[in-house]
Amino acid sequence: MLDNVMTPRYPTFRLLWSILVAVSAAAFRLVAAEGDEVLVIYNSRVADSKAVAQHYARKRAVPDSQVVGFDLPDGGSISRSEYTTLLQQPLLDWMSTNGLAEWTREPVPSGGPVPAGTRYTLVRSRIRYLVPCFGIPWYIQHDVTLAEGTNGLPGALNRNDACLDQDLCLLPRIGHFRWAGLTGNPFGNSTNASELQPTKGAFIVTRLDGPTPDIARSIVDKAIEAEARGLWGHAYIDLRSIKDGPYQRGDVMITNAATAAKRLGFETFVDNKPETLGVGYPMSQIGLYVGWYESHIVGPFVAPEMEFLPGAFAYHLHSFSGANIRSRDENWVGPMLARGVTCTMGCVAEPYLDFTPHPGVFLERWGYLGMTFGEAAMTCHPVLSWQTVVIGDPLYRPFRLTPLQYGEMLSLANSPLTAYALVRKVNVDILNGRVPVKGPAPAVPSRIPLTPSQVVDRNLEMLESQPLASKSAIVSEKIARLYWNQSRAAKAATWYSNALAAADCTPRQRVRLLLDAVETYRVMDKPRAAFEALDKVMEIDPDRSDRQTVRTRQLHFARDMRDRAAQERIQAELQRLAGTNAVPK
Repeated sequence: MLDNVMTPRYPTFRLLWSILVAVSAAAFRLVAAEGDEVLVIYNSRVADSKAVAQHYARKRAVPDSQVVGFDLPDGGSISRSEYTTLLQQPLLDWMSTNGLAEWTREPVPSGGPVPAGTRYTLVRSRIRYLVPCFGIPWYIQHDVTLAEGTNGLPGALNRNDACLDQDLCLLPRIGHFRWAGLTGNPFGNSTNASELQPTKGAFIVTRLDGPTPDIARSIVDKAIEAEARGLWGHAYIDLRSIKDGPYQRGDVMITNAATAAKRLGFETFVDNKPETLGVGYPMSQIGLYVGWYESHIVGPFVAPEMEFLPGAFAYHLHSFSGANIRSRDENWVGPMLARGVTCTMGCVAEPYLDFTPHPGVFLERWGYLGMTFGEAAMTCHPVLSWQTVVIGDPLYRPFRLTPLQYGEMLSLANSPLTAYALVRKVNVDILNGRVPVKGPAPAVPSRIPLTPSQVVDRNLEMLESQPLASKSAIVSEKIARLYWNQSRAAKAATWYSNALAAADCTPRQRVRLLLDAVETYRVMDKPRAAFEALDKVMEIDPDRSDRQTVRTRQLHFARDMRDRAAQERIQAELQRLAGTNAVPK
């Protein structure tokens, strides 16, 4: 049990379990109720589109009467006139006719800031979420014939192309805005989910899509699995260390995402190098990823399979990261979905940095406030009618329970995921200066001020006492990292060894553990142990992009060992890799 405080010998055990069961049942009923607020949209030309829509409706208890198809082009893009005549107006009319929503209408005269026509204002709606499915185009092309005043827009923004989904958001107020340029998001930075009502300006729109219909269907399946067990894994943040200039804002936004991930208790790995993560970067057991800035997948993402856990969120900031969401290899959104991501966002065309999503805002609303994926995604957009596509189940809510509540449920089921709950609890307690106490009470702030080191020591003591400490690579690695951060290399080395011996250690986690262990051996002046650890890294991952660097380090350790045979072996390998007779000095 977490913290050894919830075991059958305590009278509160059965009461707590009953409460958790009741909470889970209530959560299920809540999701079913939210299904009544969803309208699922498919392309009637694409059989797989309807199949994805029906699959989602079954999983989320969406009434059959709220699944509707329209005859649309079956590619990724659609013209502005096709969008308005084949989807926007028919959808508005269909919702009105079927009693799902009601708009007032008034004429718009010519000569104003928006084209002449009809202005619609939503006054009532049973629907909050619109869910386009695989087969629906995602990009509205720029229309040079659309006559609108420039309204002082700079040339770069004076274009009417957009992500189709972000124009659907504005269905409540058609005719109130120009299509050219962008529109402020009425829900940007909102912290109150109950205020995100379409009568206040916008529908929440996320889509079920990806390189294949099966991937699109799997989005809701993995979301429901994560809701039942929690979203676990590690967080990986890839910064560029930009200190000034126009792109510094990107680093600030991603740094905020790192802060949010840490506050949520995720074991968070932050890379500050200017370049993106290398092929050999040991990403394992991924729950969250936020990074930038390459046009197509690179580094560890090139591998056809990744260790994304069910429910994982990933976001890569790039101007065209969502340009082709149905490709396994182009850009970022499609490839990440193909490799197991459950929800993501991206840009279908040039958005300009200031108008891209704020991942830190998203994680705060999703994680701290327990919003649905759709609600949290909506709050992180500074603008609408622009370039961001959001892919995922809008009802997905993996933070409806606390890590402690999820952890207790997992512990009772003897789930290996309990290890993640334990580590997240420790991370949050250390961050907030809390220490574990014996007995059934939860961790509380100490009445006697403790130093940060004392807080870590008390949590380390608790962690080491857990049965999972010696069985779980996740928990053992956490203990090792805490000792390493305290400059206690020998203790760290011992726990890295325990983690490497654990049955649940994955190949990519093993690489990270070995690389970290090398540093402990270096500090402890154990060159042979470091040399052997690097040998194991190369055995597991022989095609690493940094294999010359790894072998060069080994050569230095071999010299410290005064092992001539080892030196000759590594020198020969370096010569082969370099294609030259030159030997590193």
